Amino acid sequence: MQDTVGIFVLGTAGCGKSTLVAAMANWMDQGGLPNQIVNLDPGSDLIPYEPDVDVRDWITLADVMEEYKLGPNGAQIVAADMLAIYKSRIKSSLDLTDEKYILFDTPGQMELFTFREAAKEIVSSLVPQSYLLYLIDPFNARTPSGFVSQLMLSSLSRLRFQIPSLEVLSKADMMDPEMIERINRWQNYPDILMNDLLEETRASPSLSTELAVGINRTLEDLGVASKLFPVSSANGTGIDRIYEVVQLTYGAGDDLPVSDGDLDESMPL
Repeated sequence: MQDTVGIFVLGTAGCGKSTLVAAMANWMDQGGLPNQIVNLDPGSDLIPYEPDVDVRDWITLADVMEEYKLGPNGAQIVAADMLAIYKSRIKSSLDLTDEKYILFDTPGQMELFTFREAAKEIVSSLVPQSYLLYLIDPFNARTPSGFVSQLMLSSLSRLRFQIPSLEVLSKADMMDPEMIERINRWQNYPDILMNDLLEETRASPSLSTELAVGINRTLEDLGVASKLFPVSSANGTGIDRIYEVVQLTYGAGDDLPVSDGDLDESMPL
């Protein structure tokens, strides 16, 4: 029997983490895959799922603000660090007895999770095997610099947690044809992305051409952009491919049929 696999869903605020977690859990339920949902965001108000484990049972942003006399920003930092304190309680609440997937919905402000040491401790210790799913919001990637910045954040997250990872484009159902064509072009033709990036930096004195080019070349060497594919929580696009990638990484869930998509090809838009 394979060990339980934890999928940590990460991304910038508003990229659709919670809705994708809900959609993935529903997809797994329909396919007969045992799963649990864990909410790791002490500041969340309304979430589109019923969590099996909820960090708000021990920490809430409102309680931290009141106890420590902090504003929302300071309270979010304290709450993020307090996750490590409650690590044992969170872990003891998980069902690790059967082969299953545990979906972790991370805090809305990704920097509070990615760049705090408490988060590294959480990711490395809660489940035997962990996977990082990074959501790129296409609306924050409409310009060359925006696209490169999103890929950079994803690469930094990968560097911080050092676990297998996958980057996907969220909100595929909301992408208009022009956006699809533009991102697909940047993804498949790095030279076009470089040229568009140079044009943007020349038109904006606030952008550093040397920095933009250097970052883009680094990301090209890492091969991040070539692995993107679209995902939609609304219609389920791409969820099967997420499962395939995780399954091929850890060998879990072999009883569930997977799609016929080629995992090595670029974003099939």
